[in-house]
Amino acid sequence: MSVIRTDKNNNEATLALNIVKSDYEPKLSEELKKYQQKAQMKGFRKGKVPKSVIRKMYGKAMLADVINALIQEKLGGYIESEKLDLLGQPLPSKEQKIYDFNLDNSGDFTFLFDVGLSPVLELTGVAAETVFKRPKVEVTHEMIDKDLQAARKRYGQEVHPEKDFRDDDRLLLNAKELEGDVLKNDGFETSFQILISNIADQSLRDQVKKMLKEDTFRFNIYELEPDRSEDYVKKYLLNLAKEDMDRETGQMFEATISEVNRIDPAELNEAFFGQAFGEGAVSSEDEARAKVKEQIEAFYDRQAEALMFRDFQEKLLEINQVTLPDEFLKRWLVASNDNLQEKQLTHEYPDFSRNLNWTLIERKIKDKFELKVEMDEVKEVMRNQIRQYFGNYPVTNEILDSSVDRMMADQEQFNRAYAECMSDKVFETIRDNVTLQDDPVSLEEFQELVKEAQAAKQHHHDHDHDHHHDHDHDHDHEEE
Repeated sequence: MSVIRTDKNNNEATLALNIVKSDYEPKLSEELKKYQQKAQMKGFRKGKVPKSVIRKMYGKAMLADVINALIQEKLGGYIESEKLDLLGQPLPSKEQKIYDFNLDNSGDFTFLFDVGLSPVLELTGVAAETVFKRPKVEVTHEMIDKDLQAARKRYGQEVHPEKDFRDDDRLLLNAKELEGDVLKNDGFETSFQILISNIADQSLRDQVKKMLKEDTFRFNIYELEPDRSEDYVKKYLLNLAKEDMDRETGQMFEATISEVNRIDPAELNEAFFGQAFGEGAVSSEDEARAKVKEQIEAFYDRQAEALMFRDFQEKLLEINQVTLPDEFLKRWLVASNDNLQEKQLTHEYPDFSRNLNWTLIERKIKDKFELKVEMDEVKEVMRNQIRQYFGNYPVTNEILDSSVDRMMADQEQFNRAYAECMSDKVFETIRDNVTLQDDPVSLEEFQELVKEAQAAKQHHHDHDHDHHHDHDHDHDHEEE
């Protein structure tokens, strides 16, 4: 049995696997004998059916099975011994002769397989002479003011004023349904909270700010807040249970201001500094402002790193382009995806080949810098995913450990977490080996860059390479 390799253009090759009679005859005889021992046929005792009868009835199928097993074994062995780095799986060649496996005429067989070979890539660009501009948000006094005010409110005192209301006051309203100009007999009643700044009608908002506690005002409940869906109003303002969502109520309500909640910002004193920044870290307003600036910079620097990953990809793809076996890969994609239409293939192939090119670059970085992922690192990625899933709810170590054990046992989840770890290591390796230059930008310019990056990510379907830095929690700047 021999394999002859013929190379074609664009990293495609054909493997010709020649199987001669002496390769398969012993195995076929063995299979026929095994079948004869257990065969039961009318007119013959068990195990006594003549070999010629079995050959005639089952020989063709048996020969096909024996040949198929030999192909799998020998082709796999050849690929391994020659250390062929294949893309996709071998495909039967279009030039393949069709055999009918008739035992009376069977002789030698030749099977042709097309394969796509991984291109040789000499990695360039992961070096100090490659320069990347890293966007650096210029932190303004206004940004510091806003964050410091948010922190003061977070540690502030709740008070309940009875007059001189402000936009950021939260009202507790007891509302009753109206019928015309009067309260409806046995009308619908509800209680809910609303920020004064969320009242859609400006003149009503101004009127409410001049009122006193226990005063009343009237409104259409479906228009009280801007852009609220009917479902939202029913759920959160009318407080209807799931099974009562189709209940009809009037739209006009009269509400009494039963309570007003306001957070008075914390004083800029030692107690606040300790709560907001940790004991002894800050002792004056100037130091507090410096600390806030540092925090804002760190937040946007993390986001900038996520943008850098995209820039690294773009640049390295540009200078490490490889010749892929495109025609073979298109055939392989169609063969391995039953529902893939020609039009869809044409549309999606550029993204597929781009991602494959990036995978080859990643692999080269991994080999060159000897990157390894430890099991503890995979587990830590899983722990973070679980913490994220639970959000603000505290998670016990028992729950974390048992969830991680379950995820480790699931091959798909393990592969995903492993790939994320390796992706992070590749990113850090590029970052640590190239030259980064800070490029000062305003917050608006930075947000525009983020928007562009998200649009590009959407376009490239780059799900495989989402970087974990994208998932940082929202900063105070994103609060309403």
